[in-house]
Parts: sequence; structure tokens; C-alpha cells
Amino acid sequence: MSTIPQWQLMFVLPNLRLGEHERSPSEVTLGLEGIAIVPASDSRVVEIRERFESADRFLSSFHDGNGTAITPAALIVREDWHSRIVANPEAVISFRNAVATASILPIRAQGQNHGFSGVLWSESFDDHPARLRPDGSKFDYRTPALNSIGFRLDGLQLTPDLRVPRPHLMYADENLADRLGRAWWIRYGRKRDMQKTAKVFRSLEAACDALGLRFTSHSSLSAVGLSTVPWTTAIEVLAAPEARDVKKWDCTQLIGRHEFSDPRLRRKMFWVKLKGSRCHMTQAQRIYLRLHEARSKFVHGDKVSVKLLLTDGDEAPPLLSLASTIYRTALMAYLEGHWPARVPSARESTSWAELLRQHVRDNHAVYEDHLLNAIGKSYWD
Repeated sequence: MSTIPQWQLMFVLPNLRLGEHERSPSEVTLGLEGIAIVPASDSRVVEIRERFESADRFLSSFHDGNGTAITPAALIVREDWHSRIVANPEAVISFRNAVATASILPIRAQGQNHGFSGVLWSESFDDHPARLRPDGSKFDYRTPALNSIGFRLDGLQLTPDLRVPRPHLMYADENLADRLGRAWWIRYGRKRDMQKTAKVFRSLEAACDALGLRFTSHSSLSAVGLSTVPWTTAIEVLAAPEARDVKKWDCTQLIGRHEFSDPRLRRKMFWVKLKGSRCHMTQAQRIYLRLHEARSKFVHGDKVSVKLLLTDGDEAPPLLSLASTIYRTALMAYLEGHWPARVPSARESTSWAELLRQHVRDNHAVYEDHLLNAIGKSYWD
């Protein structure tokens, strides 16, 4: 009999394909040491499977709907972190949401130019409702609609969510992932800045809702338009002041604090009416106001049309495509405002400092190109 595994199995993520491609990471950690998402073939999961027959049977039960076996991903927690994680399941959900957001946002931003080459939907990170008992003897299955205690594993066959593709998890927004990992540790590891970090992870929950399949293949314009709601909510959570209700101008102010690399995106070339006068804004702020206007009209039963969900430029990304990049803009502004990025010290090697700067530039470029495409190249020439 093998020794007790050093890592515990928390979630099984059957929709996520990880570590099976040369560009797919073998683990996702957000830079944290005691929690990770890994393929079920990872040595730490194999150790759990060797120790507990029920875990091995369960993880061997997944197939693609045509009988071909698939390897699910697993969210695992190291034993010395396990007690604090189990006592606060919010920490696990927050970690998963942070990974999902950092993985999906760059793929959404580059989609029109480079084709879809990664995970696009938050359902890819859904956890299976079955949970392994602490003693490893059985799995229990709990949802709001069903409570199955110790369900039978003999002959069990399970499929992932067949509504969504199961592509390889490719590169993530490492700049954002590092920052979210830092915020996660501040909140759940150090128990510091609880109010500020609560906004981050509440916002990520709304963002993951927005990144999901919110409507079916046969949907009305209203169903599609209501997808603006979680995006604006996610930004409002970040921008909300303490002493009063949040307003759309709080959101534009937060977005305006983001430092774009491209000078064209820093230019305040658009104007809106504010209390009888003109207020000049950047393109990102203007797109947010379009998103907010669409949300208001779809929610309040006003007259709506497809134009509400389009942008100005020829062949420009639609508003709901740009929403994910506008959200990332607000999120980065909030994170930078409270926990600024670490600047390499003079003692660190020149190569490491340059690598860090290149890493930040590469992250910016994907999103900035997405925003520039909303107007069209002819506008900027």
C-alpha cells in the first residue's frame, strides 16, 4: 500500500484539455506553490489514483461521447494547504476563475486575426459535481437538483460538456495570471486587503459568467443583448466607490487609468456630453459607454436593434467581442492601482529585466490590436 498522497484531489475538470500539445502547459498555478490544475496523467494525480481505487475508476470513466477515452484535468491542493482550502471553498473557486479568465481573455482578443486556437468558454473550466470523500472510499454527487451519496462506479461512463469544443489549453495572459495569483495569495494566504481583494474575485465571477455560453444556437436578439449585463457588472464591481452607488462615469474613470503602450489608445479623441459640457475620452472609455448603453436598453425594455451590438469600423469586432478586452483593461487598472507591478531591481540580470519588459509588451499588443481594430486602420492613417 502506498503512502498517503502529498496532494489532494479537489475538482475534476473533464472539459479541459491540458498538457497534450507542445504549446499546452503541463500545469497551471498562477505562480502559487500549493494549488494547481494539471492533467489526470500528472504524477501527483497518479499517486492519488494508485492510493484510492475509487479515484482511479472515476478518472478512467471519461470518454468523448463516441467511446474514446479522454484524460480530464484535475484541480489539486497540496496537503499542507488542504485544511485552509477545505475550510474556505471560495478560495478554490476564486483560483479556478482566475485561471479561466487569464486563459480565455487573450484568445478572445486575438480571435479575428489569428483564428481560434485555445479555450474560448468558461465551461471548459467547469468542475464535475462529484467529490471524492476524504478517506478516498467513494464519490458523492451533489448539485442544487440532485444529491447522490456514494454513487456506483462499476461500469460508469461519463462525457464532458458536449456543447463546447475541447481544445488544448494554450498560452495564457501571464501578466494578468501573475497579478491574479498575487491577489489570491494576499487574500487567501496572508488574509490581507480583504475588501480590495473581494472586489477582484467577485468581479471574476461575473466575468466567468460573461465568458460562458449564455445563449443557445437559436436565440433572440434580446437573449444575445443580455450578455452585456455580466460584462458591465464585472466592471462595476471593480469601479464601485465605497460611499455611494456606482455610476457609469466611475467605470470610465477606472478604464482611463490603464496605461496603454500605443499612443493612439491614450489619445482622448472622442467626446460625450456630461452635465451640459463636452467630456473627452479615449477609445476604450467610449466602447465601455457603448456597452453600458446597450445593457441599459436591453434590460429596461427599450427599443433595440442589432446596431446596438456593433461598432463603427468596417469589419470591426462586434461590441460583445470587445467587451472582454474592455474588462481586462479595467481589471489591470484596478490591480495596478492597488498592487503595482514589481520593477526589476538593479541587482537582477539585464536579460531577466528585458524578458519581463518583453513579456508585458507582448500581453499589451494582443489587446491593443483588438481595440485598434474596432475603428479600422484607415481611421488612424
